[in-house]
Amino acid sequence: MTIDEAKKILLAAPLSPLEKTALQFLLLELDSCCENLPGEEWRNIVDEVVDYNGKYQVSNFARVRSLHRDKIKIIKPDIVHTGYLRVTLYKDGKTKSHYVHVLAAKAFIPNPENKSDVNHINGIKVDNRIENLEWTTRSENIRHAFKTGLSKQGCEHGRAKFTAEQVRDIRTNCVPGDPERGFRVFAKKYGVTHKIVSDAYYRRSYTDVE
Repeated sequence: MTIDEAKKILLAAPLSPLEKTALQFLLLELDSCCENLPGEEWRNIVDEVVDYNGKYQVSNFARVRSLHRDKIKIIKPDIVHTGYLRVTLYKDGKTKSHYVHVLAAKAFIPNPENKSDVNHINGIKVDNRIENLEWTTRSENIRHAFKTGLSKQGCEHGRAKFTAEQVRDIRTNCVPGDPERGFRVFAKKYGVTHKIVSDAYYRRSYTDVE
């Protein structure tokens, strides 16, 4: 079993969020300790704004290294609040942050249609293996996020105003225009605006509720 295969198995394991985070940090530590991995290929990092002149490279295992002053150093990425891995690179005293999965995709995955986003196929944001990445449009990426559960919608969204039961109550018992059972009555009942009730009633929102 290779290191890459072991990482794939571990990342797919049914762990709790805390255990998953701890595992991510351990894998990052492992990556930073190894100078080279079996079958690893390195390519210069390409950026549309900054020319790094071959001073930074990314590998097909989505590791990033610097080659300043003929000294090779593996750069340990940070896990940002969104769950992605990010590295900070330097040029002429200035810094620029890059998402690791984007660097890897630019270096190894053709993008003939010039799509804007890089998608994680299995939904695991730290699994930046080349075979787990693909170029997508923004709308394709959003649809995939909902499909894999990375983004929540309807009642599962953190800012949802209603529970599923409340949405069903509105759709079953609300009567538009009725002074006793209209939108404003239910808006007062649930402490929201009448437009929020109207959107739920007409299925402009909470489309996940049957």
